[in-house]
Amino acid sequence: MLETVSKTQENVNIPGPKGTLEGILTYSENSTLKQTILIVGPHPLLGGDFNNNVVRELSQQLVRSDTLTLRFNFRGVGCSEGTPIVSTDNIAKFWARSEIDDEAALQDDVEACARWLRSLVGKVDVVIGYSFGAWLASRWAADQKDVNAMILFAPTIAQHDYSHLKRVTKRKLILASHDDFAVPLSQLKQQFSQWAEPKELHVEEMDNHFFRGCERQISNCVRTFLGDAA
Repeated sequence: MLETVSKTQENVNIPGPKGTLEGILTYSENSTLKQTILIVGPHPLLGGDFNNNVVRELSQQLVRSDTLTLRFNFRGVGCSEGTPIVSTDNIAKFWARSEIDDEAALQDDVEACARWLRSLVGKVDVVIGYSFGAWLASRWAADQKDVNAMILFAPTIAQHDYSHLKRVTKRKLILASHDDFAVPLSQLKQQFSQWAEPKELHVEEMDNHFFRGCERQISNCVRTFLGDAA
């Protein structure tokens, strides 16, 4: 059982490349900060906001007395400024190709949030990405000296290029459900075998791509990886 921790959630405004991005800081009320975590959510066309079940639960459960998390909304999502991503054309393209034009530019939002977090606390220790966010997070974190670990949930290996992980020697935890329609297991294992050490792969039955009802399970797995076992 997780011990009770008094948490503070603080709504913040972050300068982004297309206007202000909204974010939520979550931290202990009696914090001696040792670890900061940036959480990157899934595709904006598939519930990619900071209230996504995985993103929200991780921000809540990973807060210890020495940990702070930041989750955010991409440009055009929620109250984040920018042209709304959702449109009839984008949705049609997304379902046809599992991607939309210029979606790689959303990595600039990740960079903006990381820059802001560093200005606040001086560092980003860990980056977590879920689905499409795993691609953005891992690409951004690959060459960041302060980031010591990346945690990727249901990485979109069939839609995006993860070959950069062949050279990244940061600690890596990959989590996926064995029945994930968006992450072919044989392909994931094949690519994972080529990625640089150190690395861990956890595959369990976790409600396909969405982890519904498994939020506490995945949070515990992440806590164990980070050395904060439940």
